[in-house]
Amino acid sequence: MPAVPNAALSPLLRFTGIRLVHTALRRDLAPMSGRIRAVQADGGPAVADVSAQWRLLARILMAHHEYEDACLWPVLRVARPELRLLLNRLEADHHRIDHDLTVVTAMIGSLAGDSERAWMVAAAVESVAETVDAHLRVEEVQVLPELAAVVAAGAHIGTLGASLAAIDAAEVFDVGAPGDRAPTDAITWLLDGITGVSGGCAEPIPGLFPDPRTA
Repeated sequence: MPAVPNAALSPLLRFTGIRLVHTALRRDLAPMSGRIRAVQADGGPAVADVSAQWRLLARILMAHHEYEDACLWPVLRVARPELRLLLNRLEADHHRIDHDLTVVTAMIGSLAGDSERAWMVAAAVESVAETVDAHLRVEEVQVLPELAAVVAAGAHIGTLGASLAAIDAAEVFDVGAPGDRAPTDAITWLLDGITGVSGGCAEPIPGLFPDPRTA
């Protein structure tokens, strides 16, 4: 069977690399509030372990933001100048989310001396996760289809390789790894998550890809 030209793919199937990174980010954010609440319980995770996992997740998310701001949005600013307000909003979201990640990092670190505040920190994590999810959906619904319309077929930009290379280039896996089974590179993280435990796949994101049974 001949290969389908990249340009002929549905916009939903272009930039699959970006969508896979988004799905992995959602996967790792989803259980974090529960892990933080569990530090109060006997046999629950140690604060240091949860803190290391959060710091790694925050660094990955920040690296992804930097890639989008530096490599993806400039393409649209040239080809679709009418989208400048949307792109300005997305960049502002990145700065706000990065700030919130830093604040929560400090909050988690403070649990070492006062684990009774875990419920408050968990609520902050849930707020960040909701903000990130809403932000990613705007990118997926409003921005990626526009990129698909202007980026040449076969271009490396926005591919899975480019997306993961940007995370690796930020050296996010070189500092404060959470345990011996922590991922050591972006592809391992994509497949296994921040804890490095295989099989922790996220639930499918509704509407992210067409259902082959009904397409």
